[in-house]
Amino acid sequence: MKENVFIVHRSEIIRKGLSLILQEYFKMEITQLNSAKDLSSFLGISNSTMILILEAQADLNLKAIDLLKKNNDVYLVGFYAETSDEQFEKIFDYQLNHYSSPLQIQKLIQVIRQSGNKNKNAMQDNGELTSREKDVIKLISLGLANKEIADKLFISIHTVISHRKNITEKLGIKSISGLTVYAIMNNLLDIQDINPEELI
Repeated sequence: MKENVFIVHRSEIIRKGLSLILQEYFKMEITQLNSAKDLSSFLGISNSTMILILEAQADLNLKAIDLLKKNNDVYLVGFYAETSDEQFEKIFDYQLNHYSSPLQIQKLIQVIRQSGNKNKNAMQDNGELTSREKDVIKLISLGLANKEIADKLFISIHTVISHRKNITEKLGIKSISGLTVYAIMNNLLDIQDINPEELI
């Protein structure tokens, strides 16, 4: 599946800077846009993985984004001036800001790529966990708090809480120790990685 990356920001310096960082690590087609309104010109794209890095506080052109989602795997990355804004947290799958290092940006793209071509919003009919829910269980089992999990997976705390709620509904397990046992039994975690003190 083809990858398309769109960097949408009013600042040319930010657009070019992000583009240079991404091109240093990945071979991918990168399109720089001054406004999300310009996304409407790309509605003909289909069967692609689309990574949209969007200026968080600007007009997002959600109508065009919804149309792109119909024929593509679309991942929305909010680019914030400093810290995330609760108003926009639910819109974005991932977050970056002016202080994100090149390494953090590189890891973010790797996280998105590891999601593969699976529709991140699709819940499996048989109640199995999604790959992202498995990632969350592993980090919970390692003793990470919601904020730490959010930072590690480049998602919002709200998204982490939503994943935890889905995990509890699917597995019926609420305790950290119970989730840890599940992770070990299902080969999501090596027992050597566990700190026993976190289970107390």
